[in-house]
Amino acid sequence: MIFNFTDNFGFKLQEAWKEEYRRIGSLYARWGAILVIFLFPLSTIPELSIEKSNVTIWYLFRFGPSVVVGVVYLFHQRYKFSHELLFEVIAFCLFTSAAYMVECGDWLNYVISMVTVFITSAVLVILRPFYFIINFIVVFIIQVVVNMVFCTMGVMDYFLLKGVNILIVVGISCFSIAAFRYYIMKNNFMHRVALQEAHFELQERNQSLIKVQKDLRFKSEQIAEQNEELLLQKEEILTQRDTLQIQKEYIEKQNGDIIGSIRYAKRIQSAMLPSYSLFTKYLPDSFIFFAPRDIVSGDFHWITEKNGKIIVAAVDCTGHGVPGAFMSLVGHTHLTQAVIQNGIINPADILSQMHNGINESLKQTENDNQDGMDVGIVTIDKEAGTIHFAGAKNTLIIIDSEGNLEEVKGNRTSLGGMNKDESSLSFKLYEKKIEMNASYYLFSDGFSDQFGGPNDKKYMLSNFKKYLQSISSETMADQRQLLKQKFESWKSDAAQTDDVLVIGFRLN
Repeated sequence: MIFNFTDNFGFKLQEAWKEEYRRIGSLYARWGAILVIFLFPLSTIPELSIEKSNVTIWYLFRFGPSVVVGVVYLFHQRYKFSHELLFEVIAFCLFTSAAYMVECGDWLNYVISMVTVFITSAVLVILRPFYFIINFIVVFIIQVVVNMVFCTMGVMDYFLLKGVNILIVVGISCFSIAAFRYYIMKNNFMHRVALQEAHFELQERNQSLIKVQKDLRFKSEQIAEQNEELLLQKEEILTQRDTLQIQKEYIEKQNGDIIGSIRYAKRIQSAMLPSYSLFTKYLPDSFIFFAPRDIVSGDFHWITEKNGKIIVAAVDCTGHGVPGAFMSLVGHTHLTQAVIQNGIINPADILSQMHNGINESLKQTENDNQDGMDVGIVTIDKEAGTIHFAGAKNTLIIIDSEGNLEEVKGNRTSLGGMNKDESSLSFKLYEKKIEMNASYYLFSDGFSDQFGGPNDKKYMLSNFKKYLQSISSETMADQRQLLKQKFESWKSDAAQTDDVLVIGFRLN
């Protein structure tokens, strides 16, 4: 019988043994019953010719056991009751028949017959020891009863009979053999089942280990493939890194060269622009707040004296950085040419001369170049006590000693660029009387266009004018410092939008 415990964890061995005990016991009981039913009657053939004192009782005791066992066996097959009960019936019939069939005075045949039945039962019958004890007791009760009825002897007479002590010893020995046989079979079964269970468990573990081994091999192969891919990627990354490093070094060198060139250009631009000392020579009470967005700037200031008059300009060229700086060279060249070489001191005429010069220098009538500049120019005539102003998209702010602000707006057109098709532009000229303790301001749009503040918006021209009003009573040096602080505070961490230029002066 094969038990599979793999699907029923914790199966009890005792339950398994009970099932096996019932199976083997039923098998032995079946063969015992068949032997009694068919072979026992055959043993009567030699006795058929012998004269019997009571034929009916003889037939009853010789053929009755076979009939009784046969009927009980059929009931056992149909109703599947305990095989132990079938064994009890077989034993009862056998020992009763054996006790009757021996002659009362023939104690030797009686003992031999009973010993034979005892040994046969011990070898063939599979019963728990408890049932053997019951059988042992019942057997001797049957012997006593049969001898009392048919041999007219008492209970003590039976036990004093020759050979009964041998029967008792043989019975006890057979009981011991049967018990030993029962326990041997039980222990063997238990060990066999335990080994089978261990075998199945080992098989399961082996299958699990094989599966784990396959999984590990598969994962190992995957990891090996991934490692190869990673190595290829690493080599590719290292190659790219080396390439990038070479490019980085090349770019850094190029950038260093470019920045070095730009810094040198700044030196040239700074040398080209009027120094602050020159500015204060002509306008002692003045300031310049100049904050380029990059190293070089597209905004520049300009001042000179011609025919006893002071000409001051604030110029905002297209772009910033290097492009703006190139435009500032163009603007500075034409501004210098108009005033110093051509002797033009009228701000409106200076602007017209500059416009024509820019168009010619950049060949704007022949190409799509749109570069230009916004300019504000004032000419100060101290002897006449007047100041003249003209602007190309730039404004002059005048704030008197009482804090009243006047905005003198220039033309809405820039120099060059979009107006290249106009061969000559005329600019409106404004004349103002010089006011004592009044502050004058020329500026580019860099300050008002700067993004910043809590909402990251432009500062706006209106706020710029209000701020100039608020600081106009301060000294020119303090005004410059306050403008710088305000600009940095508003800009905060934001990037600078454009070049910044503010010129302020008083004429006392």
